[in-house]
Amino acid sequence: MTEARKRRVGAGLAAAALTLTLVTACNSTDESQTPSEPEAPMTEHDLHANTDEDTPRTTASVDEATTITIRNFSFGLPDSVSPGATLTVVNEDSVEHSVTADGADLFDVDVDAGETVTVTVPDEPGTYSFHCTYHPEMTGVLTVG
Repeated sequence: MTEARKRRVGAGLAAAALTLTLVTACNSTDESQTPSEPEAPMTEHDLHANTDEDTPRTTASVDEATTITIRNFSFGLPDSVSPGATLTVVNEDSVEHSVTADGADLFDVDVDAGETVTVTVPDEPGTYSFHCTYHPEMTGVLTVG
């Protein structure tokens, strides 16, 4: 065998050994590491689930008589509010919501997760049904009087 051929064969064997070493290293597991389970696909419930660790919390104190609090996909409402009053809307959930009157353009406000916004209620006394445009199953009735 010629010297050049010996070098090529040697280089080929070295490359094969390196490839085998790399494949073995990549396929071996360290005893101290536990293989992770594959993650399950997210469901609609997962997207809207609120846990203590992923739910933003507001730190400012709120006046419950003039505040709508959104928590766990439901509205916490004051008993009644004065006509034309400004309400504070506090979203303690981890997703965006809205407070949207069922009637023609009476009030409509979006509130991002963990945010606080204000909305002005109608000037006329009465009861006003509303909903969340993002989650239509979320409904409430605001009493203005």
